[in-house]
Order: sequence, then C-alpha cells, then structure tokens
Amino acid sequence: MPCFGTWGMAGGGFWWLVPLVGLVFMAVMAFVCFRGFGCMGRRRPTASELSDSQHEVEGLKEDVRNLQRQPS
Repeated sequence: MPCFGTWGMAGGGFWWLVPLVGLVFMAVMAFVCFRGFGCMGRRRPTASELSDSQHEVEGLKEDVRNLQRQPS
C-alpha cells in the first residue's frame, strides 16, 4: 500500500496537466505585462502631469524654506 493511500494514485495519467496549466498561465501573464496592459509603472506621464508635479515640488520647497526661516 502506498504511503498516500489510494488518493495518491488517482489521476496518475494526467499528472502533466498541472505544470502545463501553470506554464500557460505564466505565458499569458508575461504577455499581459509586456504589452503594457497590467504592469504598474509602464505608463509615461504626460507633459501637463510633469508640469503639475514640478510646480508642486517647487511649492513644497518654498514651504520648507519658509519653515526653516521661522524661529522656534
């Protein structure tokens, strides 16, 4: 009697399906990621978004300068 009982022998002829399904899933996910449908950080910011970010950073820098000038 095998150590896993009769359950360990069930589906013995179809053991190759599980790795095949895993490889197909990985291939689909790689395709989705490389085509830019699902990966984070792949979208390039537009010119207006860059401009807005630069203005916000400059405003924050000015706020820090003002806070440094104030006596504690």
